Amino acid sequence: MSPETLTLAAEIGCESLTPLPRDVSPREYYRAIRKGEEFILMRYPVADEKNRAELKQFLNIAAWLMENGIRAPLVFEKDMERCHAFLEDLGDTSFGRALREGQDRVELYTLATDVLRRLKECQAPSYLPPFRDSRIRANIRQLVDYYAPFIRGQRLPETSIHRYLSVWTAIEQSLPPCPQGFLHADYHLENLMLQETGEGIERCALIDFQDALRGPVPYDLVNLLEDARMDVPEDLQLQLIDRYCEGMNAKERQAFDLWYRVLGTQFHSRVIGLFIKLAAEQNRDEYLIHISRLQQYLEKHLQHPVLEPLQDWFNKEGVDLSPVKELNGDAIRDIFRNLAS
Repeated sequence: MSPETLTLAAEIGCESLTPLPRDVSPREYYRAIRKGEEFILMRYPVADEKNRAELKQFLNIAAWLMENGIRAPLVFEKDMERCHAFLEDLGDTSFGRALREGQDRVELYTLATDVLRRLKECQAPSYLPPFRDSRIRANIRQLVDYYAPFIRGQRLPETSIHRYLSVWTAIEQSLPPCPQGFLHADYHLENLMLQETGEGIERCALIDFQDALRGPVPYDLVNLLEDARMDVPEDLQLQLIDRYCEGMNAKERQAFDLWYRVLGTQFHSRVIGLFIKLAAEQNRDEYLIHISRLQQYLEKHLQHPVLEPLQDWFNKEGVDLSPVKELNGDAIRDIFRNLAS
């Protein structure tokens, strides 16, 4: 262990701490042994008000999930002052890892979909922030802030950006009401942990849910089936959408299908801009291999009549969704350096 880890282990009374891979969040994770028992230590290195609030949200949501029959890490101990918690160790096998190791794709995706079916039956906690006011919804403009300038070699005028945002507002207002509920908001295979014990949805445990929202329930299914980093066969997508929608009447299904299409387009508009941003500002070029997949998703969704105003915006502004022949980080960084000069 590093000197810093040794110091931390001594402070919290652990015999050992083994660092686990970090994500882009401020959190640190360790496998911990204390008094012979194994745990996961989730820790915020900076114990400030913001991080304490996020830890509290995580703990509240974990309890709510388990009350509603959804597996989440058990919380064995928490220290709000020092901003850490000891959690149940759910193992190393995410659904993504299980898929890479040869587990049946249909079985994994069906299980993940069944968890969402259960969640849509639950009354979302009142303390969850609304999707409409979230960073996720606001960041649909990353397409105009990053993808469009990359494609055009110049930034869009403010009038074009304003029209893009207005088009989205008009499209949403044209839709029938959408059922609202609990949104994990980052529902993909790496945030689902496969469990050896239990039956049915008990074999799936959720992690990384501290940013959950209250909003349109098709969002998490879009996130799962149109993952920016992984192809899901179209026939399997359709099969799982039908499974999720079992029991809906014709009016409910029509509303679901429209919102699924619109939320998917918003999702891809946000992520395609994000991946360009990560390359331009953080040299994180590993995400660029997924740009063509996102372009294909957007092209497909824009064929739907409900998104015709957005298709018109793309055409008028010359924002092309054709594959980029030479997509590399150096070229992207050169474009944005020139735009900044």
